[in-house]
Amino acid sequence: MRALFSLLWVACSGALVWAGCSGDDSPATPQDAGVDVTQDAPPPPPPPTDAGVDAPAPRDCTKDLAPDGIPNHLECAGLYSKMSDKTVAADNRPYKPGVEFWSDGAVKQRWVYLPPNTKIDTSNMDEWVFPVGTRLFKEFKLDGKLVETRTYFKVADATWKHATYRWNADETDAVRKDEGEKLPRDGGPVYEVPNTLLCDGCHDGRKDRALGFDAVSLGLPTATGVTLATLVAEGRLTVSPGATQVSLPDDGTTKAPAALSWLNINCGPCHNANTTAGAFFTNLFFLLKPSQVLRDDGGTATVEELDSYVTSVGVASGRMIPDAGGAFFERIKKGSPDESLAAYLSGRRVPPPGDPNSVEQMPPVVTRIVDTDGHKALTDWITALP
Repeated sequence: MRALFSLLWVACSGALVWAGCSGDDSPATPQDAGVDVTQDAPPPPPPPTDAGVDAPAPRDCTKDLAPDGIPNHLECAGLYSKMSDKTVAADNRPYKPGVEFWSDGAVKQRWVYLPPNTKIDTSNMDEWVFPVGTRLFKEFKLDGKLVETRTYFKVADATWKHATYRWNADETDAVRKDEGEKLPRDGGPVYEVPNTLLCDGCHDGRKDRALGFDAVSLGLPTATGVTLATLVAEGRLTVSPGATQVSLPDDGTTKAPAALSWLNINCGPCHNANTTAGAFFTNLFFLLKPSQVLRDDGGTATVEELDSYVTSVGVASGRMIPDAGGAFFERIKKGSPDESLAAYLSGRRVPPPGDPNSVEQMPPVVTRIVDTDGHKALTDWITALP
């Protein structure tokens, strides 16, 4: 029972990070054109001098690196070409996955930098391998105010470095905050800037560590900025998929696509078949595989053929329903969210830390507010299952 209870407790400790879950520790070397990917990526260049009499002097970024090679200040991380007015460098291109990971209501922006003349190795469409020098940035705002920016850089084959930067009150500087921080919110629970160690809990669930920049996330019709179609048109993939837009299957309920895509981004990074994914041992897999929904023949699997369905619907959880006289949850029970462990855990949050009566939730860490829209998408689908 303990192992099966953990099916959702371990899930996405960090992508549903639950803040930021992998298989082979030695992914194939990307097939990059004109780049020696065996060498460490050079550090980002220092930003140019800001113009204007009142502009602060630029930071000497050559002296800003910590011993681990990561800058101490976001100003030196390569996101901005001009820190004073937050001008994003032109080579950092915005993107938004079709369904976003829930971060307790924070509003996010994302940018990606792909080194010139390189390609993402997509010979395995289910496991993209990025060129050395790839950089991912994600910005978080609460009530319109910048609170944190996370960076994720590939510095060598199978080696990524990441950091979280905490913004000051007047949004003029952001400094590394590896230990995390809990921020009070008016009329609600705290918002948690995660300890950077928590990020690995989900990122380790993908062979090349990056999350939210993949064929499904970028192929959904609601994706914007750099999309799957963009990458194909620009020749940035070594192998193009059978289609450039993902059309998720339905099962006659009309509710399946919304639920499946929410489970994919919020649970899939840990709940997948890679042996180093945090919830691999549960054999509960919510990750949508491009090989199933972007098949070379242009077709798609049925809902009933997807891992998300096969490993959850009608599968016993081994976990008792509270106050139900010894009745057990199923992982997903057709027609009954109240008897489905996935819905039970996604719809609750534990009391504050230290409460002796605290109970488990999904995801297990960092989040303190239920994603009501995502939870509803899941329960609507379960209710509609015949």
